[in-house]
Amino acid sequence: MANTLSPMTPRTGFTLIELVMVIALLSILAVLALPRMMDNYDDAHFSTVAATGGALSSAVILLRGQWVANGANAEVDGVKGYGNNDVATTLDGWPSDGGRDKDSVHSPQVGADAQRCVRIWNVLLLSHGIKVDTAPSDDVAYVATTSGSSVCIYTYNASNANSRIEYDLASGTVLTVLK
Repeated sequence: MANTLSPMTPRTGFTLIELVMVIALLSILAVLALPRMMDNYDDAHFSTVAATGGALSSAVILLRGQWVANGANAEVDGVKGYGNNDVATTLDGWPSDGGRDKDSVHSPQVGADAQRCVRIWNVLLLSHGIKVDTAPSDDVAYVATTSGSSVCIYTYNASNANSRIEYDLASGTVLTVLK
């Protein structure tokens, strides 16, 4: 006797049409989700630059606050009570150099001295996690350059968008530019 299915026996499995519909729906979802995931990737880079810019801005304000609290009214080679006491200031109390003691530069004019911008970054943020240098490389997060005047420019190296943080030694302002 042959084993035949009666019309009342339920079938298991999927039909070809059901499989095609599922694949089509998954494809549509992937097409819609991929651009959003790419936006999230860019947003993560923007958030990194914005947070770092905020940290630098806070460090500048904290240092100047300590300079004022110390009763200073002129340039100093090291603000006592901030970090390693090795942040030099301008005449107005804004960070101007770092880690150089008596050899510190106090002028708000940076000129072409991008290495000075690196020193300022390192003494203000006291962090070895966010590497800054004057030349790009795989382990450098920000590349320091100057505007030729009083502005240090820290360009984010992890994306091609050229987002950057600008610190003006003359006014103490920190500007975060997201691109």
